[in-house]
Amino acid sequence: MYIYKDLVTDEACEKSKNKILRKLRMHAGMVDVYLICLANGSDNFDIYDSACLKQKAFPRDTIYLVGLAKGKESALQLSIDLYLSLSQKWDTLLVKQVFEKQKEELFRRY
Repeated sequence: MYIYKDLVTDEACEKSKNKILRKLRMHAGMVDVYLICLANGSDNFDIYDSACLKQKAFPRDTIYLVGLAKGKESALQLSIDLYLSLSQKWDTLLVKQVFEKQKEELFRRY
């Protein structure tokens, strides 16, 4: 799993960000925690329930984690806000292509 250096979280996950990341590494179960990751297809982001990572067949090495949220609606809103802020910051609508070009600089292995 790779984690965005400026990991984005909602207000509910901000205090327990390190605890959530530690639990993700240890394959521990968490209720109502959602992960915002770079999509493998043509979309920009995928939203996964943290319970998906407990499955052994889930490809953990190809996950590029960008954000954490408590609740599915919060994760959806956070992904929209993230896309809008990054498109303004990088002055492009092709946010995923910028992530793809700069993976070594923007992500760290976890």
